[in-house]
Order: sequence, then C-alpha cells, then structure tokens
Amino acid sequence: MSDAKKCLLQAAAKLFSKLGLENTSTRDLARESSANISLISYHFGGKEGLYKELLKDFALEIQNTMLPVIEESQKKPITKDSFVKEISFIIQNMISMRKKHPEICQILSREKANGMPLSRDIHEDIFYPLAKRFIQLFEAAQAKNIVQKDIHAGLFFICMSEGLFGFYEMMDCKTGLHKDCKQFLSDGEALKDQILNIYLNGVLV
Repeated sequence: MSDAKKCLLQAAAKLFSKLGLENTSTRDLARESSANISLISYHFGGKEGLYKELLKDFALEIQNTMLPVIEESQKKPITKDSFVKEISFIIQNMISMRKKHPEICQILSREKANGMPLSRDIHEDIFYPLAKRFIQLFEAAQAKNIVQKDIHAGLFFICMSEGLFGFYEMMDCKTGLHKDCKQFLSDGEALKDQILNIYLNGVLV
C-alpha cells in the first residue's frame, strides 16, 4: 500500500467518524492526509469508495485474525475448557480491535443505526460468515451438553458482541456510568473476564 493511500485511509477514519460521510468533503480528506485530491479518485474511485474500503479493510483484518483460530479449533473435539478458551479469544479480539480502531467502530455503529446503507455487503460477506462460525461453535457445545440447549446461539452472539461495543459507546458519551465503569477502559483483561463471567457463568448465586 502506498504512503498516500495509507494516509488517506487514516484521514478518512478520523473525519468520517467525526463528521460522517455526507459532511466530509474530498478537500477535507486531501487536507487532513496531505495528499493530492486527485488520489482519492485514483485509489478509491471517489469519497464513497474510500469510505467502503476503510470499512472493508477493518472487516478483513478481523477475519484474518479470527478465522484461522476458529477453523483450527473446529478440527478438535470440543470440551468445556476449549469452548471457554474460544469464547475468551473472541472477546479479547473484539476488545483489541475496538481499542485499535475506535474511529472505524464508531463509523460502523452509525452505519447500523442508519440501516447499513453502505456497509451491508461487508456485513453479509465478512462479518456474517464469522458470526455463523461462532454459532456453529456454540451449537457444537450444546450438542455435547456443555451449554444449555434452550439458549439461542445467534441471540447469544448478538447480545455479547453488541453489549461489548455498546460499553465503549457509553464510555465515549461520558455519562454518569462512565465514572462507575471507567476502570475497564484501561484494563482489557478485566473487561474480558467480566464479560466471560456474565455470559458464561451468569449472575445468579
């Protein structure tokens, strides 16, 4: 990837998360990236193409990190320990990606709120197959009586993943809850352990 293209993607993450696609001009992107404005069309075919490639690159980074580990785990017999290990890995990866790319996560959150006008293909082609892998893992654990069979795997995944990303969104809003939970912003391991405890052990004594 050329330096100019990389700079444009970095500028896009910053400006699109702050201003949105419609309120960000190609001149804004060129100024923020210190790149020639013509390179936006050359590399991406325009502002919308830059927006989509930014999100696609993020999705592919997640896929390339998670898919090999999930595929390898599916080759082995599932046990309670291996199931917990896999869920822990998935949560840790979500936390790491949110901390590494907060601006892109904010863009995707806005996309979801608006009905995914420009990211539906990315969700269907990249994120959904990953979610299906999780569902297969969950259902395999149910078949082995590791997980309760009356829990819907897809709903579990949505609640767990959206709960995690929702935590960061609430922290960004600086509401009263921020001071109650801010310790988890700097301690990803503690956040992961809390989520594992909530979703795998439950809250009842």
